Amino acid sequence: MWWTADDTVRVLAPSEQRFVRHATYTGRSVLVEGKLDIAVMRSAFGALLRTHPILACRIGEDAAGTGHLLRPAGRAVSAWVRAGDTATVRLPDEALDPSVQLAYLDVVTEDASARVTLYAHHTVADAGHCVALLAGLWDRYTDEVSGTANDTAPHDYPRPLEWYAARHGIPRSAVSGLEAASRPLPHAPTLPPDPATPAPAALARPQRTSLAPEATARIVELSRRHDVTVNGLVTAALLRAYAETASESGASGAGDSKAPGDRGTGDAVALRCVYPVDMRARLNPPVAAADGTNMAGLAAFAADITPATDLVELAQRISARLRHDLAEGIVQQSVLHFPEFFGPTAIHSLAGHIAVTNTGRVPRFRTPAGLALTDYEIVYLSAHPRPSAGPSAAVTFLVYTFADRLCVGVLGGGPLAARLPDAVARTLADLAAVSIDA
Repeated sequence: MWWTADDTVRVLAPSEQRFVRHATYTGRSVLVEGKLDIAVMRSAFGALLRTHPILACRIGEDAAGTGHLLRPAGRAVSAWVRAGDTATVRLPDEALDPSVQLAYLDVVTEDASARVTLYAHHTVADAGHCVALLAGLWDRYTDEVSGTANDTAPHDYPRPLEWYAARHGIPRSAVSGLEAASRPLPHAPTLPPDPATPAPAALARPQRTSLAPEATARIVELSRRHDVTVNGLVTAALLRAYAETASESGASGAGDSKAPGDRGTGDAVALRCVYPVDMRARLNPPVAAADGTNMAGLAAFAADITPATDLVELAQRISARLRHDLAEGIVQQSVLHFPEFFGPTAIHSLAGHIAVTNTGRVPRFRTPAGLALTDYEIVYLSAHPRPSAGPSAAVTFLVYTFADRLCVGVLGGGPLAARLPDAVARTLADLAAVSIDA
């Protein structure tokens, strides 16, 4: 190992270890209209690193591939700035390196616009934490522009969900809550050896579908009238979109036993869905966004779905299942089963599931006069991709609401990838057109 015991903060928890092997950074990228003060943005990022010291920490892997959180060392890497096309998100010119730093800021400028992308290593920052960091960055930028910025005391290192489960006395139960979406592994997973030449960094930018504010508002009202969550309705729409695409292409669904080509259009497709549930607000007292690293338990749902499946009825079933699993404490303790699903001790596989990650409503970030954030998207960057034997989703749907517009990103999808975005757009339009009469 290239570090000593004095460098170590702690061994990463299973909820965090999942993101070590590929050095997964989750990015929040905003399009800025107006003149961005680069010097101030550099200063604001430096302040963010001082306020949240975990971002300047490092990750080291031991001989077994186990990740260790290490204290900061050396001078922090400042924001990167370059000229370029702000309409897209591209790999930064410099390398993100978890052995150096766990957060980076990439700024691209073009005339009177800029793209600002904050990358945070997924081991130490999930969706809720990332949004809080981005809000803190823009708060600091705005305060520096106005001359009112003041340094605050450094934030304590955030804790993983396992720590909070122990603190709240949440016991591990006999069920994980993921039984509907998992299959037993015939043998322990074996990781393929790393390639002789490390793979280059890879950026994943999901293809997005956005609804108009009016359509988004109709879905919110539909959820109220039918006593289901917006997440349940959107998840239902995404599952039906996947089933429709799989049925039309003759492909097998996630968990489907039929071979490609054996299916007729309109046949039911067996789908297994897994989605995270943020535990912050469900613990007492609630956990602040920056106090937790990865605070999501996992929930699962399985159903046979056709292109004609009623979206509201399906949403009601999804919501009922989640309410049951929350009431019984199943989701709250699901994290204690993660070693059974992820890493070298896995005995179950989630491979082939439909992943739906709903990060909720994006807050309105503070900006100074003359500056506006006109777009927001989520990207992922693998700093050192490696061969993996872990569970792979058939597709990942990323859901959030920005500027009153519901957005869905499609990540992956295999042979269905080219057709899924159109199916998602059609099904979300169908959902927005459902009568709101109860």
